Amino acid sequence: MSANTQNRQNACGGLSGNLRPLKILLADQPVKGTNIDGSYPNLGLLYLAGTLKKDFGNDVHVEYLGPNQTLQEHVQWVTNYNPDVYAAGFTSKASSQALETFNAVKEVQPKTVFITGGAHPTALPENVLQEFPVDVVGIGEGERTFSELIQAYLGSSQPDLSQIAGIAYRNGEGTYVRNQNRPLIDNLDEIPFPTWALVNFKDYPGMHLKKQSVESSMLISRGCPFHCSFCSQPIWKLQKPWLRSRSPENICEEIELLYSLGVREIHMNSDEMNFNTEWAIRLCEAILKLGHKDLYFQCNLRADKVTDELCRLLAAINCWMIHLGIESANDRVLKGIGKSVTVSQIENAVLSLSKAGIYVFAFMMLYQAWEEDGQLCFETPEEVENSLSWAWKMFHKKAIRYMSWQYCTPMPGARLFDIAERHKLYRGDSQKVWEHFDEHEACMNLPGVPFSTMKRHLKRGILMKDYFIVRSGGLSMRHFWRAWENFVALFK
Repeated sequence: MSANTQNRQNACGGLSGNLRPLKILLADQPVKGTNIDGSYPNLGLLYLAGTLKKDFGNDVHVEYLGPNQTLQEHVQWVTNYNPDVYAAGFTSKASSQALETFNAVKEVQPKTVFITGGAHPTALPENVLQEFPVDVVGIGEGERTFSELIQAYLGSSQPDLSQIAGIAYRNGEGTYVRNQNRPLIDNLDEIPFPTWALVNFKDYPGMHLKKQSVESSMLISRGCPFHCSFCSQPIWKLQKPWLRSRSPENICEEIELLYSLGVREIHMNSDEMNFNTEWAIRLCEAILKLGHKDLYFQCNLRADKVTDELCRLLAAINCWMIHLGIESANDRVLKGIGKSVTVSQIENAVLSLSKAGIYVFAFMMLYQAWEEDGQLCFETPEEVENSLSWAWKMFHKKAIRYMSWQYCTPMPGARLFDIAERHKLYRGDSQKVWEHFDEHEACMNLPGVPFSTMKRHLKRGILMKDYFIVRSGGLSMRHFWRAWENFVALFK
C-alpha cells in the first residue's frame, strides 16, 4: 500500500475501515434467462479496471463479474466477494434488468457504495438517481472520473464529491447535484489497455457469425463525427471533438496482447473504421505487418469512404466481414435522418467489398422519423417496400450476405427521442419507452400508417434475414435457436 493511501486511511478511515485494499467489483447486468445477449466482456468496465491498476496498484483489489449469470447467481457472487464499491453501467434497453439487479444487490449489501454510468445514466442522470439505489452517476467518459471517485472513497466513507467533474449525485440535503462535464481524453493512447487478465474468453460466445471460436472485441476509436437522428451517443457527444482515434501502433500492441491470450478473431469496435481513409489504410498496413495469417477481423465501415485500396487491404488482413449501417434504400430518408450518404454510394461500397471477397452485414431500420423546419417527416410504407426490394436485389448480386431488420426506436440521448416526444409519437409513457424496447414491437405511432402494415413489413424483413443466412452459410446452432425464437415471436 502506498504511503499516501495509508495516510489518508489513517486520517479518515476510508470505506474499508482498515488498511486492506479497497475491494471494487465491476459488474455487468446478469443476462442468463433474458433476451439480452452477453456476447462480449464489457470493454467499458475493463478499461476502468486497467486505469485503476495503473493509478492505485495494490491499494485496490478489482474483480470483474461478467453477464452470463442468473440474478440469483449474481447476487450470491456479490455477497461472497463483499465489495466496498459496486460499479455497473447499463444501456437503455437493459434498464429494467439493471434496476432489478441494483435493488437485489443493495438488499444484501446495504453498506456498499453503488456507482453507475454508461449510455442510459449519462443520458438521464437525474432519472437514474431518482429510481436506482445508487450513490453516484458517472456522466460521459469514465476512466478519469472513476479513478477520482475511488481516490475520494479511499480517504473517506463520506467524501466531498463537489470537485469531481463528470458526476451527478444527491448531497446531504437530498438535492440533485450535477457537476461540470469532464473534458474528454485527448490522446486515447494514454489510456491503459483493458485488463484482459480478468476475462476467460471461452465464457463469451462473441458474434453469431464468425470464423474462429475464440473471439473478442476491441475499441479502436471513440465517437462519430456525424449526427444521425436515431443514434444515441450521449457519452461521446457531451462535447467536442466528437471523434477520437487510437494510433495504429497502439492498436497493434493490443492486438498482439489478445493474440497471445489465444484470441483468433477480433471485432474492431468503431462506429466507422474508415472515418479517415488514410488512417484506416495505415491501420491495415500495420496489422498486415504482424503476420498473423490465422487471425480474422470484422469491423464497421462508412459507405461513402470505401475505396478499392481499402478493400484490398481489408481482405489482406483477413477482415472477412464488414458491418454497414445502411438503414434505408431511399435518398430522401437518408438525407432526412442525417446519414450524409446516398444509395448510389452504398451500392458502390457493397459491390466493391464483394469484389474483394468480403461479406457485408447490412443494418436496416424500418419507419425512420425526423424533422424538417419543425415539421414531422417519416419513412412511408412505399419507401419501406423499396428498401425490402432493394435488399433482395443486392443479395442476388452477392453484394449483401447478411442483414438485420428492426423498427426505428427512440432512445434517450438521440435527437429522435425528443422529436418523438414533441410530436407525441410514443406508444405509452414517453418517460418509460426504453423499458418497452422490443425489436418486434414498434414504439412509435406514425400518422396514417397502420400498425398492421408496420408489422407485416418487419415480418418480411426478418424472414429475409433468416433466408440470407441460410443461403450464405455460417448458421451456428446458437444462431439457429435465436433465429427460431425471433421467428416464433413474430407470429404471437
